[in-house]
Amino acid sequence: MARILVVDDSAQNLTLIEVYLRDTEFEVVTATGGLEAIETCMQQAFELILLDVVMPGIDGFEVCRRLKNDPRTAFIPVIFLTARLGDESEKLAAYQLGAVDYIQKPVNREELVARIRVMLRLEEARSRLDRENASLRRQLGSVQHTFGTAADSLRDLQRLRQEWATSHEPALLVVDGALRVQAADEALRAWLGELVPGEVLGSRGLGASRLARLIEDGARSADLTLPLPDGGHQMLQVQVRELADGLRVVVLQNVTGVRAAERSIERREPRPAAPAAPVGESSYRMTDFVGRAPAVQQLSDQVAKLRQTRSTVLIYGESGTGKELVARALHFDGENRNAPFVPLHCGAIAPELIESELFGHEKGAFTGAQQAKEGLFRAADGGTIFLDEIAETSPAVQVTLLRVLQRGEIRPVGASLPRIVDVRVLAATNCDLLQMVRAGKFRADLYYRLEVVTLNLPPLRERLVDLPLLVDHFIAAGNRRHNRLDRPVRAVSRGALERMLAYPWPGNVRELENAIERAFALGVGEVVQEEDLPPQVLHGAPSLGPTPVVRTPGGESAVEAGAGGSLRGQREAVERQAMAHALRECDGDKAAAAQRLGMSRSTFYRRARELGL
Repeated sequence: MARILVVDDSAQNLTLIEVYLRDTEFEVVTATGGLEAIETCMQQAFELILLDVVMPGIDGFEVCRRLKNDPRTAFIPVIFLTARLGDESEKLAAYQLGAVDYIQKPVNREELVARIRVMLRLEEARSRLDRENASLRRQLGSVQHTFGTAADSLRDLQRLRQEWATSHEPALLVVDGALRVQAADEALRAWLGELVPGEVLGSRGLGASRLARLIEDGARSADLTLPLPDGGHQMLQVQVRELADGLRVVVLQNVTGVRAAERSIERREPRPAAPAAPVGESSYRMTDFVGRAPAVQQLSDQVAKLRQTRSTVLIYGESGTGKELVARALHFDGENRNAPFVPLHCGAIAPELIESELFGHEKGAFTGAQQAKEGLFRAADGGTIFLDEIAETSPAVQVTLLRVLQRGEIRPVGASLPRIVDVRVLAATNCDLLQMVRAGKFRADLYYRLEVVTLNLPPLRERLVDLPLLVDHFIAAGNRRHNRLDRPVRAVSRGALERMLAYPWPGNVRELENAIERAFALGVGEVVQEEDLPPQVLHGAPSLGPTPVVRTPGGESAVEAGAGGSLRGQREAVERQAMAHALRECDGDKAAAAQRLGMSRSTFYRRARELGL
């Protein structure tokens, strides 16, 4: 049964149309004004709208304009009904707004029912064509992507085949059980240096000693990386076979170009999907906060306890870490979720206006105060106010905030008497408030009032294990926002993810979200490749360095304390931490740890060796 919304300010007209449509295949819902009609459309789905033109408040034209500008209601056919004798220009304006018909009152029952049925059939046909077109676009996009992927793969495979065809002939080395050289091809000199029969293999330089360690470890087949004088490296494939007389035959072949071609193929492949959440973790998770790293789980456990209280909470975190998301979880995940939640960025309001914004003002309190204003604390009465970047408040505002926290009272600008409010205060900062207190830039008494409970948000570089989850989250959001549901972005490539994992993300989750948004804006294909990333991520060269705010007992940041302040040291420390955590979670299984981080096995093994894991 098709549901029709009838909008008219006349109860008589509404009743008449209801009678007309009785005993038909239509279900009728009525609204007596424009605002009521818009609100009803937000709550229910309709197949068609009969809309009066002349109504008090907002007229039918404005209602139609608003509905057509909202993607949730833009597709609903609108038929105008009017008793006004307008000219052709008024009809033209109605059609330009998106109406499908324009009927003059009084309307004949048979004509109205017939027109409604025609319009619904036309809408059904249009919807069917839209679905078929969308299906064809998906098929075309899939074919284009398949051809593009096939062409890229063919080029990579041709390169791989060429590299194998032009790779060096293998060279042989024979050693005994004590790794003394028995025989060696002349070609080995270019790779390992001079090998003298009778000498121990490991005593003949870096390359020979690395090869000796591989043989001692019992490797049967492995790759050996050797440095070159120009700063590059070459890759040798090593195969070891043990003979009956205890001798070992070692076959070495230069596969530098082959491995480069293989990596090129591998890096363009979509990374595996992020693993599901481990069974047995805490059931509570903060709303909209994505992550499963230990630091995030610890934060979630703290929020789980604090969300049912009215305690003041001070949230520390770098810019872009999600401080407002945590504040919203503290409020909306708790028992006072239906009470007001009022956020305010203290740095976004001029210093001379922030007191009036927070506490309100009386009429005539200052030039331009034409009427009284209640202020944000009054608006949040019974609920929560979130003061972001609390460190940017002036000393005068800090004094007034102290009075609110101590006594629960505010004094509007120009008022003679204080007013009592019941407001939970959540504050956040990306500064070290204790250092500001020591420097005389923040009041000590307000600091101690705010720091009842503190929450420290980890920067993204300290929870890289969550990066694949965040990427998937932002890709899904981008598909919805950019209407890519018919040809969605499916994943990021292994190469792109490795670039992301190697980047320090000074802008944290917000910078990651912007990187994914940039790829969508520039027309990314089904897989986000390395070339779709911003230049600073692609080259590992952030425009700004990280600004840690979480303090150690000595007052310095945890990252600064552990990395000597160098950007490279910080990046390696964070990468080592993420890989070590993945290894612990996977009981030392390197292949599983690589999959958990979205890294290829070869890259994980190489970085594990380089980082001493």
